[in-house]
Amino acid sequence: MKDKIYYENLLFNQNITAKPNVAWAADITLLELGPEESKLHVFICIDIHTNAVIAYTTSKKVITSKQIIKYLTQVIDKRFAVKPKIKVIIHTDRGTQFSSKLYYEFTQHYQDFIMPSMSRPNTPTDNPVAERFMRTFKNHEIENKNIQETIFDILIDKPNHKSFRPVVKKYIDSLNRKPNSKSVLKSPERHDNESKTASLLMSEPRYRKGFSAYFGCDSRIPVINAYRMENSKVSTLLEEIAAKRAEIVDRTPFDTFDDNLILEVLDQRLSELYGLIERNPDITKQYVAEALEIGLESVEEKLDEVNSKIDMLLPNKKADRNVQPLRDPLNADLFPLFMCHAGHSFDYQQNLKRAQFRIAYTILYYVGLRINEIRQLKQIDIDNAISAGQFNLVHYKNKQAHIHVLSAKAVQDLKKLQLEFSTVFGQYKYNYLFGKEKPISKETLIRNINKDLKNTSEICHLPYNIKSHSFRVNFISNLLKITTLQNTADIIGHKDIKSTMSYKRYSLSKKEIEELLQKIQEGN
Repeated sequence: MKDKIYYENLLFNQNITAKPNVAWAADITLLELGPEESKLHVFICIDIHTNAVIAYTTSKKVITSKQIIKYLTQVIDKRFAVKPKIKVIIHTDRGTQFSSKLYYEFTQHYQDFIMPSMSRPNTPTDNPVAERFMRTFKNHEIENKNIQETIFDILIDKPNHKSFRPVVKKYIDSLNRKPNSKSVLKSPERHDNESKTASLLMSEPRYRKGFSAYFGCDSRIPVINAYRMENSKVSTLLEEIAAKRAEIVDRTPFDTFDDNLILEVLDQRLSELYGLIERNPDITKQYVAEALEIGLESVEEKLDEVNSKIDMLLPNKKADRNVQPLRDPLNADLFPLFMCHAGHSFDYQQNLKRAQFRIAYTILYYVGLRINEIRQLKQIDIDNAISAGQFNLVHYKNKQAHIHVLSAKAVQDLKKLQLEFSTVFGQYKYNYLFGKEKPISKETLIRNINKDLKNTSEICHLPYNIKSHSFRVNFISNLLKITTLQNTADIIGHKDIKSTMSYKRYSLSKKEIEELLQKIQEGN
């Protein structure tokens, strides 16, 4: 294994893709840092579907395999909530970073997610997308200056300037926001996110990649373009329906949506779209086709109908009330998405935030604790819970001790978070899950969690009202479906079942409500 390890050219210049996560291209380029031949090394990885930059790093020294692996690992975790049906190709040149033993071990570790691919020896034309993008990156201007000119200006003012990563980030962010020929009048970043979400609702394309016109006529390209057009239609449909949902959240004065006529109309198109759809591709494809065929006209009609009924039925003083909508449960279909994107809403110490939120989300999902209780947790509390299969905590609200039993699946998933535990309690030496010397305030933690949940909801175009309390809502409502009110109160630690009764409004799903309403209508 001491020799360099090379890989077959799997991409072979098939640089037109049907959707994101078919092929990524990576390369390293150099920027000047002054007259003494010092260089800034920049590693960039793009998804060739839109040329969106999905990973990058910088160094004044030669970038190592270890550095590259760190950022590729992050992007794999970010872009894949579950194992993909078809692996993504990562195409590179034959540089030492990509032919090392360490890089080989990385590809083996993630062999269920990626396939390494390499250019042929001394053939830069085998990686043309990355080569062209590097030229674009160097020539891209912000305020009439390219990145090299900006670096020189900084060095004139501060000859000993240390980090140029913020400068590189500025230019990469600008490119990710600037529409290009592949992103169809949208920013590459936005097109990438929308296309990824829409592709979850579609069957796999017949052809995933093909040759551009530069290499001659490829009979696969019309089929690929047709798939991309359908993908665009699905993206537009989801965007418009999500906008309708947001409009109703703003305008509806009810404090519950379960019996709201308009959401019955919307949810028949949105129900379970963002769950683990890959398990039912045929049903999903039919579902999306029906939604596209029906269109949004009926939604507009129902909107007008509901608004008129609200005006007739509600007194003015209630119609003017600013009532907050109920939180939607964060259920098993949504949980993997929020785990995948945890912490990505923060730029500073993102690895710490990701680790904290992944631990917190797992405990909140499986135990249903309040935010005030989770912010008090220390490493020993979590270690003891994993060992004993239960949390023994004092509830912040009523100051009473309570045991929260963990399921076998909860213990198993917590054991998988060893990297996260070592980041929070080892690398950053935190005494509390959310605090070094003492826990951060409840308000700050709720604000940070809601910010992170909102970021994931926007990335995945989730039309739900997901807040920090959504974990507890899901946990209690699931208990109410399978056991008595008193048992649920005992399990969750409610002193009075009146508190538990407030969650009964969640215990029936929209589908169950629709079936009950249908029976009423049939009876009439």
